Amino acid sequence: MIHSVSANQPSFHTVTFTTGLNVILAERSETSTEKDTRNGLGKSTLIEIIDFCLGSRVTKGRGLSIEPLKQWAFTLEITLGGNRIKVTRAVADHNRIVIDGPTNGWIEQPDCDARSGELIFKVERWRQFLGWALFSLPRSADQLPYKPSFRSLVSYMVRRGPDAYISPFQHNTKQQTWDSQLHIAYLLGMNWEFPARLRGLNEREDGVKAIEKAIKTGAMEGAIGTVGELETQRIQLEQQSAVAKQALDTFKVHPQYESVQQDADRLTKEIHDLVNRNVTDRRHLSRYQESIKEEKPPVEMSLERLYEECGLVFPDAIKRSLNEARTFHHQIISNRCDFLETEIRRTQQAIDERKSQIRDLTNQRAGMMEVLQTHGALQEMTKLQEGYVALQGSLDHVQTRLREMRNLNVAKREVKAQKTELVQTAEQDHEQRQDVWSEAVRLFNEHSQALYKSPGRLVIDVGEKGYKYHVEIERSGSEGIEKMKIFCFDLAVLQLQMQTRHGIDFLIHDTLMYDSVDARQRALAFERAHEVTTLLGGQYICTINSDMVPSKDFSEGFDFQEHVRLTLSDATPSGSLLGIRFERGGK
Repeated sequence: MIHSVSANQPSFHTVTFTTGLNVILAERSETSTEKDTRNGLGKSTLIEIIDFCLGSRVTKGRGLSIEPLKQWAFTLEITLGGNRIKVTRAVADHNRIVIDGPTNGWIEQPDCDARSGELIFKVERWRQFLGWALFSLPRSADQLPYKPSFRSLVSYMVRRGPDAYISPFQHNTKQQTWDSQLHIAYLLGMNWEFPARLRGLNEREDGVKAIEKAIKTGAMEGAIGTVGELETQRIQLEQQSAVAKQALDTFKVHPQYESVQQDADRLTKEIHDLVNRNVTDRRHLSRYQESIKEEKPPVEMSLERLYEECGLVFPDAIKRSLNEARTFHHQIISNRCDFLETEIRRTQQAIDERKSQIRDLTNQRAGMMEVLQTHGALQEMTKLQEGYVALQGSLDHVQTRLREMRNLNVAKREVKAQKTELVQTAEQDHEQRQDVWSEAVRLFNEHSQALYKSPGRLVIDVGEKGYKYHVEIERSGSEGIEKMKIFCFDLAVLQLQMQTRHGIDFLIHDTLMYDSVDARQRALAFERAHEVTTLLGGQYICTINSDMVPSKDFSEGFDFQEHVRLTLSDATPSGSLLGIRFERGGK
């Protein structure tokens, strides 16, 4: 129960509340013109102050955290956990919540400020305490990563800003679907763990899909391909690695491997030179042998017989000269043959000597080649080791990817199976809790029937995507009826919370709730809210402009004015909630 709202500045208009309907009325003065509006009188600011004292987040330069209100502190008198207390939160020191009053029976006790002696909560502890005091939230829930939060729950009961009046199931347009499913389930007494666990599984599934996408697009190095393709790659790498390992195991390093290799190269060159020289000498030898065969003396007396056959007779002197020439010719041929025979012997001897050298050099080189074949250089072994290490690295990488791929497939199957099991469990639980959510459906139908003479419908489905909520009221589609859907739903939630003896016993709506709503439905809504909250001992707090009050449409005997707790006026600055006028720097 909220009893009052006050501030530390004398210009502030303290407002007190009771059970039932509580109205903050913004009235236009007779001196105001058509251009004057009642924006800025403080209707929304009052709701903002209540939410501020209930631990709302503060953003510097927005809301109450502005320079003109820097010295302000606001106090909410409220009953929490069976104790009527005053809660004060200063704009300049908004992380410090001051408690004034008894705190008997609270599961969270405020700390005592050693300097001032005040009882204080830090804002985070304050929110945890309010979660217990107003919604029976446990201080430490189980290990679920998602669970109901006080701030999200209270935002349904204290709707602030235009975004809060679009859907019954959302308190702002940025609220995610799973968050709405979870908190509405908690407020209606359904199994809130279902959307919490489903959210966890969906996140895990999103993670698996993200990895799969990264694999398909090549964003993950070395992870392209299927499990089968990676297995083939693994086998190839294992074979290559085994070959490299064997080469390393049998590799022998010769300390003078390079010197031996250079000597072998030198011997090879010397052998090639000797062979080439033998080839040349064999050609010379062949020519010498052919030449010696052709060196023959001329046929005896052939010249004289030729001349005699021609009838010519040589004198004796001429015959003597011919004999001397023949003798000289014989001597030349003899000398030529001696020269050739000498060259043949020398050449043959040189060839034979080179053959011997070639055999010796070949034998020496064979020994060196054996060393080279059975040993290796240190650099070569280093390269083999580097290659082996690289292969092992690639193999480890592929094996890791294989494990990840298998785990990925296992995770996909697990997520799918767990989601199926979770949905089945949720469906069974939903059926078992039929009495609980049926009460919410019944209450919504009653409220909608009170406003429109025909029952509306609150539909709750359970499926693979979680809870699906939907409300219907005949003639839906107009903005006014859409607003009344929210009204009926919120009032049903308040009843459920109070019936289950949770601490929350108030519902607060801004004047935005009644924009575009037919006057007759506005009147019925005020009467209905008063009737329900009075019956349960709760309270309905709302703000509204005076020209939106459906004075002629109220039922006989209903006195709207007796529920007005504060009237704000635009006649003077002092007529506003804060009693001052100032320009806001931004939203």
